[in-house]
Amino acid sequence: MKEVKPQSFVRWFDRQFDSNTSSEYFDEFLKRLEHFPTVLKKLLKSCPAEVSTRKMGGKWSVNENIGHLILLEDLWRIRFRDIKEGKPDMSPADLNNTATDQSSFNNMPVEELIKHLVSEREKTIAMLRKLSGEELLKTSMHPRLQQPMNIIDLMHFVAEHDLHHVYAIQSIMKH
Repeated sequence: MKEVKPQSFVRWFDRQFDSNTSSEYFDEFLKRLEHFPTVLKKLLKSCPAEVSTRKMGGKWSVNENIGHLILLEDLWRIRFRDIKEGKPDMSPADLNNTATDQSSFNNMPVEELIKHLVSEREKTIAMLRKLSGEELLKTSMHPRLQQPMNIIDLMHFVAEHDLHHVYAIQSIMKH
């Protein structure tokens, strides 16, 4: 994966996604998901605590962005299972991100948070590797987007969510 360059910031809830992506994209999205913790490690290799815990304009700090990503790994696995099991609707997310706001991620070293994210992402990758070609193309309705998504679509969604938070983290680190 090449170096991530900041782009104009688009609110996550304003993003739209295509659906019914073919299974030929599985390997590409799997690589993006697998490589993401490495991208974060590289980006934050020399990020001092006073930067990683800095909040600007009521937005999350670097640590809180990473904590948010850690918390969401379980939701991603639940949603992948929902699709695999043929559930009509994917499990909903807490769109208020209450768990992120109530956690104490700024009391943890950024390296510890990244280790935890690596561990959680490894569980997600292991789960995805076990899916059959048939399971990859089953669909469930995404609760916020109100569109059916297959496993590949959701992998794309997660990879783009990762990237969205890289941009947010880069923005914090620039100031």
